[in-house]
Amino acid sequence: MKKIIILFTLSIFLIGQSYAFESCAGDQDHNDRWERYRAEKVAFITTNLDLTPEEAQKFWPVYNQMEKERSEAQKMRRELEQKINDTETKLSDKEIIKLTREFAGSMEEEGKLSSKYNEKFLTILPPQKVLKLYQVENDFRMHMFKKFRDQRRKEGERP
Repeated sequence: MKKIIILFTLSIFLIGQSYAFESCAGDQDHNDRWERYRAEKVAFITTNLDLTPEEAQKFWPVYNQMEKERSEAQKMRRELEQKINDTETKLSDKEIIKLTREFAGSMEEEGKLSSKYNEKFLTILPPQKVLKLYQVENDFRMHMFKKFRDQRRKEGERP
């Protein structure tokens, strides 16, 4: 259970980073980078999950829908976070309680999405591959963190 929470937290962080990246880059540049990221992720998951062509045909539409819904839920949560950060005046206890409940509800919604899609994946893939999917997603995040870190180091070395 602890690993699932860590994986979920890391996925939230990575998607949050992608949105922060979006605001820094131009639209076309961002779209190009996002497409390269998505292509790399698809290749990484397909290869490491050892999907058969039949499994891949059923899996990717469901996975892509999950990613879309997860992104929307995380966007709503980030908007709540921004609302909290933008509040310059002191809030009443009642307003704070309302915000905390909305925030907790948004996190609960993301958890429900994970459970919903876990069940869908279990109808498409063998249970071992569903479990491996979570490991592969984490491996991909670590791969991207390392790649980003290495790229930053190289940029720092340039004269």
